[in-house]
Amino acid sequence: MDILILTHSYPDEKNKWRGTFIKDQAKALSEIHDVTVVYFTVDNNRLAPFTNFSFSKNITGNLTEYSVTVPRSFPVINQVKYLFVTYKFISDHILNKKKIDIIHSHLSYPAGFLGTIIYKIKRIPNVITEHTWIRKYFRSPIHKICVKYALNNCSLIIAVSNALKTDIQNFSTNSISVVPNVVDIERFPLAERKRDENINLGLLGGLSNYRKGLDLLIKAASKLSIINFIIHIGGTGSLLDSYKRMAKEYQVDEKCKFYGEIQPEKVPDYFSNLDIFVLASRDETFGMVVIEAMSVGLPVIATKCGGPQEIVTPSSGLLVSPENVDELVDAIEQMSVKLETYDRIAIRKYTSDTYGYNAFRNSISKIYNDVFESVRARR
Repeated sequence: MDILILTHSYPDEKNKWRGTFIKDQAKALSEIHDVTVVYFTVDNNRLAPFTNFSFSKNITGNLTEYSVTVPRSFPVINQVKYLFVTYKFISDHILNKKKIDIIHSHLSYPAGFLGTIIYKIKRIPNVITEHTWIRKYFRSPIHKICVKYALNNCSLIIAVSNALKTDIQNFSTNSISVVPNVVDIERFPLAERKRDENINLGLLGGLSNYRKGLDLLIKAASKLSIINFIIHIGGTGSLLDSYKRMAKEYQVDEKCKFYGEIQPEKVPDYFSNLDIFVLASRDETFGMVVIEAMSVGLPVIATKCGGPQEIVTPSSGLLVSPENVDELVDAIEQMSVKLETYDRIAIRKYTSDTYGYNAFRNSISKIYNDVFESVRARR
């Protein structure tokens, strides 16, 4: 099939972390399909209301990637211009030059909305994969209307977890399938580190808000009865200094190593120095970092905050209640004394079998075929 992926979240030179899970899906699909990605964004640093766009193109095997940049325009009309210019680019540079079988839009707005508009005009089925809680889109009444239109008028919705599916059902009566995110298992070799005197705990994520629960992990660290431990903290953001002060306040600053931003290519090395990965999040629609940690064979401790409870099994880790520091303390201490009972090879195999490229391709290809045949039958 010829697949067109639309997204406003995709890694580039300025932000190598953004939308890496979407790029992984595109790579996985390109091994059996012809895939074209259109990544579109607004350049908010450049006011040029009468300039259309600039773009770049990259081809790797069956994967063609377009990066389309639209300069910022005047308030209100900015979003209209953004959507119109992107639609025109897609129409002129892709749809008029090749036959697309399926549009796969990531995130309901703007990609899902744009893909649904194309579906209505061109009759090319549009599948939306949603990655975030729906209410987070509702920045204005217009955004709410656009998101609900996309969800109710696209060909099919894919949620990355059952928790997210339940959330979407509050806003759409459309068909919803669940297909979890994919991990490039080859990027994460099995970690076979030798144990030392410390229990090495790790947390990795953005530190611009309290979503990842680093504050909870710091509080838990101050209550641990085990003495020999180190918390390896990867990530940066506006709260980084606040977290460092908090670690000092709770007298665990000597136990906390802050690494700042870790580039994606360095993440496997970061994981290889850990014994346990901890994600104390307050909410997660999925938990991409959990399956990345499990890919190297790490046992994980995560909160039952949405996606993680659908990922972590008794043989791969422990689940605790969100916002519960005492449960987090108990889990860390319990896992620390039973580390040898976790089979790293088995954890990696489970992750590969469940979230690897083959599992993803099998699920998504069936959806593509079903949607394509359904739309063709109605023509």
